[in-house]
Amino acid sequence: MSVVAGCSLFDGVLLAADCRATIRMHNTPDIHSDNVLKVFALLPHTALGFVGDIDVASYLLQNLLIGLDKQRRKDPISLSQWIPRLFRNHYNRFPSKNGNRTVVFMIGSILRDRNNIVERKAVVELVKYICSGNSPIKRNWIPGFLMEILKVPEKYKWIEIPNTCRNLLYTIASPNFEIRSYSPLQFTAIGSGESCLEQIDYYKDAIFAWDPGNSFVESSQFRQIIQNFIDEKGIKSVGGLYPVLKVSGKGVEHIGMGAEIPVGGTRIELSFQSNRWIQRNVTEKKELPIIMPWEFMKLKGFQNQTFNDLSDAFRGFLG
Repeated sequence: MSVVAGCSLFDGVLLAADCRATIRMHNTPDIHSDNVLKVFALLPHTALGFVGDIDVASYLLQNLLIGLDKQRRKDPISLSQWIPRLFRNHYNRFPSKNGNRTVVFMIGSILRDRNNIVERKAVVELVKYICSGNSPIKRNWIPGFLMEILKVPEKYKWIEIPNTCRNLLYTIASPNFEIRSYSPLQFTAIGSGESCLEQIDYYKDAIFAWDPGNSFVESSQFRQIIQNFIDEKGIKSVGGLYPVLKVSGKGVEHIGMGAEIPVGGTRIELSFQSNRWIQRNVTEKKELPIIMPWEFMKLKGFQNQTFNDLSDAFRGFLG
């Protein structure tokens, strides 16, 4: 499978995904190809990620894009009611020829006309975690943003965050595509790397509260936490670099990354250019674009095409 992780922040939703496809061959080793896009912008206020059977996902996603052209109401609430019905309908047509296969989607949206609302209890628990000494992020200060929220009288169980947009984060899975929703300051993961949830929980201080509202800091922490966990556990069905999207009042941000390991050493980049993500090992002049799942399914003669360069550079640096 793969991993897609989502995080509902104070001011938007983060979605991150790996880009590895695993092709199972009869009586031969699995083939890994790190060039499949599993998370992308659907509309200016909505992003979507998937794990599972790429053939099924491609079929459903293409029908979704066709349906969007005909769909009159495209606001996030209407989409959350329409997409599960659409997927359920088309999925029931697909298995008759190809058998039942699993596919799971994660969707993040924002409502521009409503401020985000967080549960006071969730903020209190986050502050307690920061102060407990259990957080791996050691510091002797708490963001003033959180302290302002705690000043709101305790009788208010839900607190509105000014100048933000209301978050929607949910997953839907075949065959019924029933919605499972997540509130602000909650997170989830789907796929073979979903066990990274424990690691995200451990580092939640870094994601939610190191610099709230700073897309680069939030996405960098989120991406690194997931990738480090996958590398440590050696999950072979997850690989490549990790495109990250943030959906907020600014629209859908495509947040890349760059690293030199060590400083002045191997340069690795993930960038979004001309509507295409590209993985680069700048030092070795290696480049691997990430393509849409339906483009991947049209390729002939699958072969190993991995991009483990970031992990390899770290291992080389650490000896």
